[in-house]
Amino acid sequence: MSKNKHPILVTIPHGSTFVPVDLRRIMKLTNFQIKKQSDLYTDEIFDVPNAHVIKGRISRLVTDLNRAPDDIEMELRLSNRGVVVSVDIDGNPIYKTPPSIEAIFERVKKYHYVFHEKIEEFKPKVKFMIDGHSMRSVSPVTKPDSGTQRADIVLGNRDFTTCSHIMTRKIMKFFEKKGFSVTINDPFSGKFVIGYHCSRKMFPGIQIELNEKLFMNIKTCRPYKKKVQELKDVMAELVERIS
Repeated sequence: MSKNKHPILVTIPHGSTFVPVDLRRIMKLTNFQIKKQSDLYTDEIFDVPNAHVIKGRISRLVTDLNRAPDDIEMELRLSNRGVVVSVDIDGNPIYKTPPSIEAIFERVKKYHYVFHEKIEEFKPKVKFMIDGHSMRSVSPVTKPDSGTQRADIVLGNRDFTTCSHIMTRKIMKFFEKKGFSVTINDPFSGKFVIGYHCSRKMFPGIQIELNEKLFMNIKTCRPYKKKVQELKDVMAELVERIS
């Protein structure tokens, strides 16, 4: 166990904006559109010094690390679901020519497996996992609740299968005392990261979604640097509280 670190693992699957050059050439999106698809600044906010942290190193447009590796919907070419999507969160087609099934599996092998293998390596050393994300302040057009205003923070535990009611409420109360509005499993209950790795009794974990309006200009995507640091301090305090 590393010195001064609590037995808490923090995963950040969507913080990266990196797209390899060969894949960038076949994308129709602008650089700004690609940037908007990531959970911007979560790689700073959740990168707390008192926990073990694993960061995704690839844009979710290349491979979504929070989806099952075999979640491939080839019959829906214009889809915003799956481990490799063909439409971005705003409904824009991503590729000039959609990737083949062989190309998708190659990406999964190269990026997805590595990320989740790291989690498995850490699990014997830690007791709880936080999966860190951000979300649009208003639900986008590709979501069933399009146009809906979202809370400041959404906690996901896959209907209490990955985290107990007691721990979930403890985390909820922690954020509420800080002045944040909080919902549980609405509209996000958690996807593959906590669904695959966590269970309420064996290895508990929770997904935390932060409303992007808390820390950045939602039109320009520029960060409010002071707010980013404040949220990072809040996350470090949460790690202390639940350890």
